[in-house]
Amino acid sequence: MSLDFACYFEPESGIRTPQEFSKELLDWAERTKRNMTILEEGMEPVIQLDGKNYICRLAEPGLAEQNNPIWKLACRQGITHSVGKFLGYKWVYLYEEAAD
Repeated sequence: MSLDFACYFEPESGIRTPQEFSKELLDWAERTKRNMTILEEGMEPVIQLDGKNYICRLAEPGLAEQNNPIWKLACRQGITHSVGKFLGYKWVYLYEEAAD
């Protein structure tokens, strides 16, 4: 997974279906009082958040810890964990879509 994510959050429940992904995104937007629209449902949904488009991906919680200057210098490609750091739910990471 790329470390160039714009933001991330920990879902309150597991995400196994596109509908569960959409529900977690909507719940997160409501909790954080963000203006969000789901443009494409799926297991990598596309959303519009505060006027910008993002692709949402699931990844291990430890990915967030890697997004700091020291880790980026030492491990340019990031680290892939075969089992999630906490053996729990994967977190949601938002990647800004490139402008056309």
